[in-house]
Amino acid sequence: MPGELRGGVRMALRRWPTMLSLAAMIGLACVVLVVLLADVLVRFKALRGGHELCERGAVVFKPYYGISEVTSVPDRTVADLVDMIRAERAYTAVINNARLDDPDFAGGVPTVLFVGSELAETVPDLELCEPAPCAMRGAEVAPPAEPVEVAGHTFTTFERLPRAATHFEPRLGAVPLNERLVLNLPPRALPRLDRYEREEAVSRAALLDVSDSELDGYLAGSAAGELYLVPHRIAVDQPKRLSGLMVASTMYVAGLAAFLALVLLAFAATARRTLHRERAVFAIRRTHGASSGHIAVRIAGFVGIVVLVPPLPPLAGLLLVGGPLASAAGWLAVLVVVIFVGLWGWTVKQQRGHELKGR
Repeated sequence: MPGELRGGVRMALRRWPTMLSLAAMIGLACVVLVVLLADVLVRFKALRGGHELCERGAVVFKPYYGISEVTSVPDRTVADLVDMIRAERAYTAVINNARLDDPDFAGGVPTVLFVGSELAETVPDLELCEPAPCAMRGAEVAPPAEPVEVAGHTFTTFERLPRAATHFEPRLGAVPLNERLVLNLPPRALPRLDRYEREEAVSRAALLDVSDSELDGYLAGSAAGELYLVPHRIAVDQPKRLSGLMVASTMYVAGLAAFLALVLLAFAATARRTLHRERAVFAIRRTHGASSGHIAVRIAGFVGIVVLVPPLPPLAGLLLVGGPLASAAGWLAVLVVVIFVGLWGWTVKQQRGHELKGR
């Protein structure tokens, strides 16, 4: 059987200019398709997160700063946010400014702070640890060598987040957590954060089912510290933007999938012509005792060297990268194997048809 596989490979290599071109296009199309699929998976998570926030009537904010330095958010505004989080009508996060003035914090690993139990309800894919305070680490992050201290809480144990864990943030979209530490803090920790963290926590808050009077008070309190927040209701602003991004990504995937289909059709036509030209070879092998199984294995080598071998090594490499790329690469690897099996079966059937017709 190995000899039959090698025979099928040699049959393809005798027409190497055509086969090499088709193999290169198949491999390249698969790699680019993985990148586009990964983007679609990330956007799909963002779309799910946006949908959950729409259902809760969430209000988020775009910040403007009245001074060039960090603003001074009033304690009253922070206390109002704490009250809403305790009432399960808000949550917040610090994504970019955790211990901004301490580059050695958490061993230099980027850290995200989450506050609010409603975060787990509106972003269900996150799978946060509970109860707060607790800590997690991304799939690509080793446990910190030293305890991590934030807002009066010390963390020594870090649960591992699932690979490709993602947080949905309305302004940023999907935030990958593979290379971050995640600290889930209780509401009482908010007033103990430093000025940079407090500023981001107030501006990145998501208020759920908030009344107009509560919203006005929150905006006025922030403005008193020269942090000017422009509110955006997710149900009004986000669906069109997220849906547009999803449609654009899907169109790219559909276009590339159509290109891959055309390449495979071109290979199928080439394979059919090749089998017609090789009919004498197959007839001689039959007269010398080759069974249908031997012929099928030879054809598997012919089809596999063009359809299966070129895309699988780069897809395997992308599987090792992790994150959405790994998920997309896994799905596409399965699709490539299915396509190979289908083309193999079709090619075997074509060869038998040539054999029965005697031409």
